[in-house]
Amino acid sequence: MKIVLINGESILLINEAISKIIKDNKNITSFDMNANSIEDVLLEAGYFSMFEEEKFIVIRNANFFGTGKLNEKDTTSLLNYLEKPNTLSNLIFICNEKIDNRKKITKVIKDKYEIITIPALKYYEIESRVEDCFKKNGYQIDKETVKYIVSNSLNNYDLVMNEVEKIVLYYNHPCYIKKEDVEKIVSKSINTNNFLFVDALIDGDLEKSLELLNDLKTMKTEPTILITLIARDIRIMLSIKKLLEQNKREYEILNELNLMDWQLEKYLKKAFPYKIKELEEWLVKLAEIDLKIKSGKLEKYQALELLILDICA
Repeated sequence: MKIVLINGESILLINEAISKIIKDNKNITSFDMNANSIEDVLLEAGYFSMFEEEKFIVIRNANFFGTGKLNEKDTTSLLNYLEKPNTLSNLIFICNEKIDNRKKITKVIKDKYEIITIPALKYYEIESRVEDCFKKNGYQIDKETVKYIVSNSLNNYDLVMNEVEKIVLYYNHPCYIKKEDVEKIVSKSINTNNFLFVDALIDGDLEKSLELLNDLKTMKTEPTILITLIARDIRIMLSIKKLLEQNKREYEILNELNLMDWQLEKYLKKAFPYKIKELEEWLVKLAEIDLKIKSGKLEKYQALELLILDICA
């Protein structure tokens, strides 16, 4: 029986860590704390199968280990479960922001179970992974082209690997990858249009959001990447608003969230018009859309169009 708290920002790296824990087990249940309650999680965790099967429960967006909060009742319920867990249930909590080691629930996980912290990959580590991925699939690529892919994706591992996937699909057979081809394939707008789209959506600019989404659709930008970028910005804005409510000073917020001065200034401006409840509702909407996309209930771009109309109209 394992109870693990995984802390990190990269979805791909977190999924790698989850896979190492779960291995080949197929009895997996997932919850998202933006859409589910701790009661839902504990009900599933406490359920005993008549066949005594081991099961894995993945709890995403468990940011109550960070700046988020559980009410007193839910905190007590979780602490009680952690004292006497179901030995057939493995719990994997995912916290995408800096964890708060002062919280009792965090201390219990640290003392009795396990915390896995996943730091952001360094530039050279991302380059190495890109080279290994191409080599594994039979492709050849030079250092300069690898550097172009990584730098054009803002050194963001998740975005980099999305571009790598597009390059592999473009060639569709092992060969030498040419830089001039990569420059055509890789979204030059990673530095611009993706983030302009997120900014337009958060600013409530309906016309610009739809126009940018149409451009991104033409360039075959993966919608789930856009959802990830939107959720990241909303989580940062929400964290800032909550810390300001706690009368934290700017230098304390910088340290808490590991932001640069210019980043804090940008997110303060973004967050100013919104209330905490509104930002929390955004995260719920994003979680619901992500779930509908993954379950095949909504086409990816249609889902984003509906989100734009819901927020900006």
